[in-house]
Amino acid sequence: MKRKLSAILLTAALLCMCFCGSAFAAQKPSVEVITLQVQWGNGCAWNPTFYYRNNTNKTMKYIDFYTTAYNRVGDPIPAFATKKLTVVGPEQPFQVIRNADAQLNVNRRLSEDSPFKYYTNTDYFVSIGDDDILTPVYCDLYGNFFVVPDTDDSDSCTYLSEDEIQNTMCNRLAGFGDMGWRSNVIDHINVDYAVVTYMDGSTETVRNVDNGTHRGIQLQNPPFAQQLAQYQAVYNYQDYLKLNPDLADAFGANQKALFEQRHERRSAGKQRVQFEHIQGKQPRSRGRIWRR
Repeated sequence: MKRKLSAILLTAALLCMCFCGSAFAAQKPSVEVITLQVQWGNGCAWNPTFYYRNNTNKTMKYIDFYTTAYNRVGDPIPAFATKKLTVVGPEQPFQVIRNADAQLNVNRRLSEDSPFKYYTNTDYFVSIGDDDILTPVYCDLYGNFFVVPDTDDSDSCTYLSEDEIQNTMCNRLAGFGDMGWRSNVIDHINVDYAVVTYMDGSTETVRNVDNGTHRGIQLQNPPFAQQLAQYQAVYNYQDYLKLNPDLADAFGANQKALFEQRHERRSAGKQRVQFEHIQGKQPRSRGRIWRR
């Protein structure tokens, strides 16, 4: 009995360590640089511009970014490699805001029934792909955030996931046009750490300010046109609205919400059929709702 109890306690302790480790690993830095854009020239780099976010619930008074130029083997360049670049606040905590009063824009290249034809600009950006491309975030008519990774391809419009909305978007930038580095061995620029001074006078040194977790992300969703193409033989949102007046009342022509509801209803239906098989019951005949 004692051995069993010891084994249970040991297992519980290991699980606790795993969960705590995951929680600490997932903790975001107080100030997070989503991307750092630098202009490059022959033997020089200048105009560092920080795109960042305040991940705390406190207002920041100053942010000192200690930024270093390195050579290709990871050593600081000779002479004045590190510069202290100060952002003057106040810097408010990051919030996701949908501005219902923003000016409505029209993409005339898109058809009238495209969910992206009418859109609004936002103050948010994300960093996409291995090339760390800074990409603006837009809102459709229903407040759904999306990006256009390829501005020459309207079919590249992609809705952001909730995880991307909450964790990868940034809305603050600070440029230092009069600052730069000169050396014929510069390879890259890194933010080593930041010192934050809060409005209440407290300070914090943030070591993982430029950890790269949300820099150059791979989008979690495929382009919306690609998602629709996978189901074009069995799904059309206008027909779906006619067949589901309850959804029409709830979502109107919000194509993203309708598409997600369709998946939820199909998943729920499949689970019900599987449950009836397990219970030894004859599954119900698939009516019209199953074929949408």
